[in-house]
Parts: sequence; structure tokens; C-alpha cells
Amino acid sequence: MAPPRPDSRKIRLAYISPSIGALSPEEEIKAVSVPSPRSDSTKTTSTFPITLENLPVEVINHILSYLLHPHSRLPGLSEHESALSPSLQRPIKDTEDLTSPPDTFRFAADLFAWTHLPHPFNALAATSKHCRALVESYSSHLVKTCNHFNLPFAQADQHGAITVHPRLDSIIYRRLWLQTAPRRCLFCLATLSNYPHRGFGLLLACADCFYAQALTLHEVMHQYHMDAETLAAHGVRASNAGFDWILRVYVEALALKLYGTRAFHDTRSEGLDRPCSIPRCGLAGENVSASSPPRVEKLPTHVTRTRRCGR
Repeated sequence: MAPPRPDSRKIRLAYISPSIGALSPEEEIKAVSVPSPRSDSTKTTSTFPITLENLPVEVINHILSYLLHPHSRLPGLSEHESALSPSLQRPIKDTEDLTSPPDTFRFAADLFAWTHLPHPFNALAATSKHCRALVESYSSHLVKTCNHFNLPFAQADQHGAITVHPRLDSIIYRRLWLQTAPRRCLFCLATLSNYPHRGFGLLLACADCFYAQALTLHEVMHQYHMDAETLAAHGVRASNAGFDWILRVYVEALALKLYGTRAFHDTRSEGLDRPCSIPRCGLAGENVSASSPPRVEKLPTHVTRTRRCGR
């Protein structure tokens, strides 16, 4: 008696691990194997790699939904902790190891380079025609759902796109959606602006999240005992040549290099004649200016003065 033939309805489904980046390329995407419909008993399979072309539209739209409002996190905090109020974040930051390198490997970590940072929809649409079509299809769904401009979608679906004005098939829905979508803080997701927007860009940060990542020159001089010449010599990132705003993670990286710790320096608690609390610094309190900090009025263009209470 011949051995029973395999059931052609049984297929080996693909498995994609949720821990992206932790697997080898062979383990990240496994193929879907389907028995070949041949008359003989030879076992032959066809292999189809999982790509964007054969993923269901529902899966692609679900992936794109995570890119509607780009999200990063504050240094030393998770995305959930970044949305907490500053008073709740302080106890978490107090437990941070100040002898470890600063948290620089984050999306949009350089606050002063956002002018060159595109929205994920625009970046994805620029990769290929197929990705552009996927983004445009999902964006058209978003525009039809909100329909801020009262476009005649029902009439176009019933009588055709050429029967209405403007021609709905010639609209770049990605741009239309990004024009009308709410603007949220990149770190805490607080809503900073609703349509119509008044000069706000696509990527924004609230004042609280900006102050958590930037320092003034006066703060750097008092908290880390560094002057503008030291910062310029080590290439510390600032908003301009006058060091109005300085990126905190760059200052912490330099402090770790010079002093072996990212902790604040203290020359006041023990008296002006006592040296700094950081052994490798040794600066006396009398050498630190006691003048009041100057007021910095101007913020970068992508930072709004809206606080988290508007969330």
C-alpha cells in the first residue's frame, strides 16, 4: 500500500518575532511553504518570502498607524515615563547611574537638527513608488474619515472621480492629512496645535520637554563648571554660536569624559573657600560667578511655550 499523501490544506505559517533586531536574518522572516499540486507523490514546496507586496492591507495600515504622530522619549526615561509630569519624573531620574554614558541613542535626540528631520510619512514615501502608494492609500482613508474640507467623497464613489471638482484622484492625500493633523509633542504626546495651524511645523516639542534636554550657558557654568571656550573646544552642540541653548546630553558626555561622572558640581554648601564636590574638578566656589542667570527669551522654532497642562 502506498503511503498516504500529505494534506495540501496544511501549510506552515510564517513566524515573525516581536523582538526585532535580536534575531538573525534567517530567523527574522521564515517562508510560507505550500505543497505543489503535482500528481506524483514527490514532495515539492514553493517558497514565498514575506514582503510589503504580499502583506494584507489591514496589516500595513496598522503599521502606518504608529507613524501618525512620531514618538520619542526623554533621556533616561521610557516612552511611558516621558509622558508623566516633571514632578513624577524626578524620582525616576534620581536613581540614574551618573557614571554611565548619557542616553543619546534616541530618535530626534539632537534638538537643534530637526530642520533636517522629515515626518515618517514623507520619509517612507520617498523610498519607493510602492511605499508611496501605501502611504497615500492610508492617508486617503484618514482624510475621508475626518474630511475637514467637506470634499464630495460620496458623490465620487457613486458617479466617479471625474464628476466632482476638484478631481479627488489628483489630490496628494499625504500632504492634505499632514496639513490638517494635530501637532503633538514628540516626547510626551501633548497636543500643541490643532488645525488651522499658525506656522507650526510637523515635528514639535513642548516647553517642559525642551527644558528637560537643554541648558543655558549660565546653568552649564554653575552646574558643571565649564565655560564657553571649553564647550567650543570639545564641539558641544548648541543652538547658535552664542550658546543660548546647549544640548544637555552633550554636556553630560563631556562631564563624564573630564570628571568621570555626570553629577552636578557643588561649591556652595560647604562655603566659598571650599573646593568643588567633584574631586577631579577642584574649582573653588569663589571662582564661580554669583550673578543671577540671564533670561533667554527666544526658543527654537520647533518648540512651543505650551506646557503639558494643555495635554
